Amino acid sequence: MKNLPEARVARLAECHKKQKAGYGQHASFSTQPACSDLISNPDLAEFMIHCEKQALADATIQTKYKILRHMIRENVNLADPDTVKLYIKRNNKWSNGHKTLAVYTYNEYAKMKGIQWTPPYYPKNETLPFVPTEKEIDALITGTSKKVSIALQALKETGFRIGELWSCKWIDIDEEKSTLKCNNPEKGCKPREVRISAKLLARFNMLPKRNDYIFSNSRIGFARTMFNYQKKRLAEKLNNPRLKQIHFHTFRHYHATRLYNETKSLLEVQARLGHRNINSTMVYTHIVEFDEESQNYHHAVAKDDKEAGQLIDNGWTYILTTPQNVMMFRKRK
Repeated sequence: MKNLPEARVARLAECHKKQKAGYGQHASFSTQPACSDLISNPDLAEFMIHCEKQALADATIQTKYKILRHMIRENVNLADPDTVKLYIKRNNKWSNGHKTLAVYTYNEYAKMKGIQWTPPYYPKNETLPFVPTEKEIDALITGTSKKVSIALQALKETGFRIGELWSCKWIDIDEEKSTLKCNNPEKGCKPREVRISAKLLARFNMLPKRNDYIFSNSRIGFARTMFNYQKKRLAEKLNNPRLKQIHFHTFRHYHATRLYNETKSLLEVQARLGHRNINSTMVYTHIVEFDEESQNYHHAVAKDDKEAGQLIDNGWTYILTTPQNVMMFRKRK
């Protein structure tokens, strides 16, 4: 792999040029792969080809690429697993979740190089997502530039991830049904079709139709940079520092929480978000309790008859079984 053809390196760089959501959610467009990085670091090019051969998603390859590139730039000796372990452990700028991603990345690299190592474990920090008020959401929609504002309105109404929205094409809009399709779901989610408002339809049609994509297949990183700059100014103008905590993905949390509040149906929230696992949806029942009745119950799930029996023995009441054969229970507080 040391003599990797430059044409192959250039093609890989172009394939992964578009910034994806996920690890780079709050990164700027300057962090995208560049041919110079791949040419000067043959291990990076070899690693990207290895990941392609493993049939990993582009967003996953992008994540692993950035982490491996970061360690190379920090002069971490990748041939020594103990050095890598110490670097990950001592990096105070990384959360446990970020350190886990670094472990996954190096584990893939070690497999490629035939390096034996025992991956360290970092427990996940369980936190509830920040959910802004509708007033705060609308303040950002009305206070940002045209393209960013339209994107925020779409995120609010659909609950799509920013990468999913950026992948939407003009043909995904059905004006007769007033819907928008997500045909390129991320994180293993399901495709879905969501009803949108006439206002959002009209705003979509205000965008220039430069190619097949609603947002012209432009860089997500640039839009994110613009949004971060504009929300900071707006937070100062409105004297509301909470606005600085709102990211593109926050709109998904807001959408899910609002939908659950309106429907009290986890199945509907699960379908809207495209989750394959009901446990991914359960968190939205605990973010914000909107009414007195919902505050009176705890919720739990059982994956088999044994777990269900234990819940029943402990006073839990059966509610329903999802299409994934997960049994849902509740118990009054």
